[in-house]
Amino acid sequence: MSIADGTLLLVGAIFALLVTGLPLAFITGLVALAFTFGWFGPNALPLVTSRVYGFVTEYSLVAVPMFVLMASLLDRSGIAKDLFNAMRVFAGRLPGGVAVQTVVVAFFLAALSGIIGGEIVLLGILALPQMLRLGYDKHLSIGVVCAGGALGTMMPP
Repeated sequence: MSIADGTLLLVGAIFALLVTGLPLAFITGLVALAFTFGWFGPNALPLVTSRVYGFVTEYSLVAVPMFVLMASLLDRSGIAKDLFNAMRVFAGRLPGGVAVQTVVVAFFLAALSGIIGGEIVLLGILALPQMLRLGYDKHLSIGVVCAGGALGTMMPP
């Protein structure tokens, strides 16, 4: 089997398993294991386990649960609602002012941490519901959160 055929089979397997409704993490793990054993044989198990262990023990991933905790605390305490109300007042009559300010906040979060996952979770928990509450379009709000989260790759911490 050539690389091209293997690639098509791999992508097809991922799409076929996505239709079943399994979580994406399990699908990609299952397909990766199946293709590793199919392509390299059972001797590749140490390679897979060492790669997984290397990703899990990454020190920078410690910040992701802290971002989730911080966002949950700000959301549950009502501080996030007050902050976005203040942002709306500060933006005045500027069209999309809260969205622009959300991207600025994302810029500073990216400069502080540089971790995309934590930043997108934080913005998704805090900014998305507040922007929808303030009457912003759903697609614009999601785009602002995703674009702001992508700043984590461009900004050095």
